[in-house]
Amino acid sequence: MGNEPERMAKIKPPRALRVKFGRGSMFGEPGNVERQRRIVMDALEALQTMVVPGTVRELSYQWRR
Repeated sequence: MGNEPERMAKIKPPRALRVKFGRGSMFGEPGNVERQRRIVMDALEALQTMVVPGTVRELSYQWRR
């Protein structure tokens, strides 16, 4: 998981999941347990379905605060 497309492009992970959250907050706002759980479940689902090397997906979640 990452939040900086430029850094991810340099690192070239085999598969990546991008989030639109600040550094250090890959799973969302502190205390928002339900949303954090959904993001973890989305990440686990992505591990199963991203089969093409170099695939980058972006989660649609937005920071609410």
